[in-house]
Amino acid sequence: MSTPSGGFRNEVLNFVELHRASEQGPGRYVYAACQTQPILYASTYAALARHLLDDLATLSDAERAEWVAYLQSFQDDDGFFKDAPLAHPGSWYVPPHMEWCGWWHLTCHAIMGLAALGGVAPQEFAVLKPFYDEKHLAAWLDARDLRKMDYVGNEVLNLGQVLQYARDFQNCSRAQRPMEMIFDWLDRVQNPDTGQWGAFGTPEERNKSYQGAYHFYLLYEYDKRPVKHVERIIDTMLEMQTPQGGFGIHPNTSGCEDIDAIDPLVRYSQHAPGHRRADVTAALRRAFDWVLQNRTPDGGFAFIRDRDFFYGSKLMYSAKDQGSMFATWWRMLALAILSRAVTNHPLARVKWQYLRCPGYQFLD
Repeated sequence: MSTPSGGFRNEVLNFVELHRASEQGPGRYVYAACQTQPILYASTYAALARHLLDDLATLSDAERAEWVAYLQSFQDDDGFFKDAPLAHPGSWYVPPHMEWCGWWHLTCHAIMGLAALGGVAPQEFAVLKPFYDEKHLAAWLDARDLRKMDYVGNEVLNLGQVLQYARDFQNCSRAQRPMEMIFDWLDRVQNPDTGQWGAFGTPEERNKSYQGAYHFYLLYEYDKRPVKHVERIIDTMLEMQTPQGGFGIHPNTSGCEDIDAIDPLVRYSQHAPGHRRADVTAALRRAFDWVLQNRTPDGGFAFIRDRDFFYGSKLMYSAKDQGSMFATWWRMLALAILSRAVTNHPLARVKWQYLRCPGYQFLD
């Protein structure tokens, strides 16, 4: 695969276009080449990927409006965005997966996709109402099992992201106090020695901890709330780099393992520019090369190289050596973030476009 900025951009956009189910209407996309049914996730990944590459300007006003209406049509009366075919036995859209994944997770992606297209969720989030009760929220936070940070990170981000969105995009002032409580709780239970949360003894614990922590950092960064122990965070993330250039405890690291360290390293090296600058720069250069090793022959990216991947639903399965809409957007987002720090890489010349919306794709 070519890597100069123009060739890379065209290859990824061609990959996205190949997954568009145009015969079924605007904004319809399938998850991977082995799939035939359009799903909401694939549509949001397409919107976010095309936004990141500054391609949504090619839409006509009518096409944009129809795509927005399509995304909005998935919002239920409780505020959640739901795509019923995902909720089959064995999926992550049935109990007991509904807090760390489920409709919370889908909703967090749908609102980003809407923001990329200039739309807004039309209904208020009734699912937030219990969390406006301070006693309920305090009990919910205290019930989080920090030994399972790979789950808790998603649980807290899911709630926090929807609160931030309701506050900033729907003018819901009641969402501010719960965010303050979440930050106070995070500050209180953070480990000052590592800048992480939860156990950090065994390799498996360290792997879960840093991945969960990434989700918390996004909440801090979007609200511009200073996070504590920034230098320890940098140290911890550097320790997690593999000889191959990814992050985690196995040679063939996943898209999540990689971005969960890349994102905080880029952000917090800007907050503490004098701390281990040479080490951070070297680590991010190696990470750039590693992420690009996860390209697939079809022009997309793999979540885990040389493996097929089930992403929580039979409609979100991709075969070995086959790019998926999620992995392609996600790995490309890692490259866009890396480009802020590794400015002399050819892909740093891509005109990456970030999104001022709670979630993953904002970068100030």
